[in-house]
Amino acid sequence: MILGENELSEKIYTLSLLQQDYISKRLKGIHLNVLQAKSLNYVSVNSGTIQKDLANYLGKQNATVTNILKELEKKQLIYREIPKDNERQKKIFLTSGGEQLVGEVQQAFADLNREMEQIISAKEKAQIVAGLEKLIADFK
Repeated sequence: MILGENELSEKIYTLSLLQQDYISKRLKGIHLNVLQAKSLNYVSVNSGTIQKDLANYLGKQNATVTNILKELEKKQLIYREIPKDNERQKKIFLTSGGEQLVGEVQQAFADLNREMEQIISAKEKAQIVAGLEKLIADFK
């Protein structure tokens, strides 16, 4: 079955693509892709996180996250430490360069939110958020 353009899932998918395009254009100037930016932001909020938790957050396989982390290390935006109590799981931290860049990443996402909120009323936003939260909870 092919869904029509007016189906809810199609609208959500289209909005997701438009958001990714907006963010990609903003991140291009700082030489990051969306997954790298999301990873930096996650590590910023969850300093010392492990790869498994980052993979769960991103919804990606461990191998994919390994490649993301290698690239971020190459750019000197993160570093990994092996804790003494568990040598199998490296903890991930931002470098000073990563901390500086994460501010630009967060600004890009904040600007996206601000643009969306200018288009809809506070009441519409509350209804949309409530509806999306309901859908997310049901799919978990």
